[in-house]
Amino acid sequence: MTERSPDISIGIIARARIPELDALAEQLLALDGPEAREVVIGVETAGATECSETTDERGVRWITLPPHRGLGYNRNRVLDAVRGDVLLCTDDDCVPKPDWIEALLGVLEDPRVHAAVGGVEIPAAGFVGDAISALGFPAGGNIGFEAMFGVDPDGSTENITTCNCAIRTSTLRELGGFDESFTYGGEDTELGHRLTTSGKRIIFSPKAKVVHPARRDLSTFGRWFFVRGRAKAQYVRKVHGSSRLVSNRLASYGRIMHAHATDPEIVLIVPLIAASVVIQWCGFVVEWFAPSPTPRG
Repeated sequence: MTERSPDISIGIIARARIPELDALAEQLLALDGPEAREVVIGVETAGATECSETTDERGVRWITLPPHRGLGYNRNRVLDAVRGDVLLCTDDDCVPKPDWIEALLGVLEDPRVHAAVGGVEIPAAGFVGDAISALGFPAGGNIGFEAMFGVDPDGSTENITTCNCAIRTSTLRELGGFDESFTYGGEDTELGHRLTTSGKRIIFSPKAKVVHPARRDLSTFGRWFFVRGRAKAQYVRKVHGSSRLVSNRLASYGRIMHAHATDPEIVLIVPLIAASVVIQWCGFVVEWFAPSPTPRG
């Protein structure tokens, strides 16, 4: 008897085999939605020089990834492995809500839609943590996806975030998967650009939510935005018309300050926005003049 192919695949990448991955796999298997599903987790593994696969007793498929190849490379190795008609993505530090799968798949019931994207909830984390969460990352942070990235009245958006999305596998493969030159991030932003410029529709689903932990301290904040700056340099180098990315981000900063104008955190939010711009610019300059090598195959 031929084994039935799964209706959906849930793909995750991780930089290490952290204990939280097993708990997340259990949660993903238990969520509401199609029973014919698979969970595929790609994990960077020290000493690995090529990819290999194992399957555990629950049917979770683990892909061993060579380290330091970058996020685009890692996501493509998961894409190579999945068998479902739809690939759902989240991050190794996220916890999807019980109806996460159904909310994303509901959008894809329309055959004219090729991808669905959702937002995040970030738990309260004190004065500093809440101010960092207000900056709109990831996936809109606590200001919301709509305010950060823009959503048309019909739900259309030009952005996708791999911490909370669903994409038709055939569409993703048709477009060639993720761009492996994006090693620090931004591979989802670039994919959103290719989706929309090729006439594919991305729809935002406000009901599709994942919980993401807060960034609580300024050192984590600084490291993260420096890496974002490197990712932006890779994006600008690859994508023409990147000035729109800058103008959209500046507009989102204005919306952030307006939304929090009467909140006590505004006294920290404003300098954090300024600091994030400076730190990202430093990362941008480093990557621009000393670009990271494109990962070997």
